[in-house]
Amino acid sequence: MGLQEKKAIQGIKDQYFNDYQKELNEVVGKELPIDIQWDTFNTDLNAIKFIPSVCLQRTVDAFKEICSDAIGKEAIQESVQTIVVHNIEPENAEANKSLVFDGGVFTIRASYGGHHSGFFTDLQIREYLENAL
Repeated sequence: MGLQEKKAIQGIKDQYFNDYQKELNEVVGKELPIDIQWDTFNTDLNAIKFIPSVCLQRTVDAFKEICSDAIGKEAIQESVQTIVVHNIEPENAEANKSLVFDGGVFTIRASYGGHHSGFFTDLQIREYLENAL
């Protein structure tokens, strides 16, 4: 990972990450860590730049919808322990992206710097989780 990527990641951590984490925790009603696997963004500066708007915002928005009523909020509180985010290569991202919920861990694998078909919308995230819970 080069200097530009490291600076971009630090900027996101400093300017955005804590606010999104706090908002998610408030929406869910408990601490629900977002574990971004920063090393998967190693040389993809474009993907790093889209973490706040495409990765974090859409994830938080999906959880807002699920937790908009007591039943959804309770299901999330009881089931989801952490969110793990991996960036994947943009080539064939649409075919390779995935959402997996297993053992309390919700894992999102997507390409954040490529075409929109390589990442998930908040609606797709919400629908997947609602079906998995």
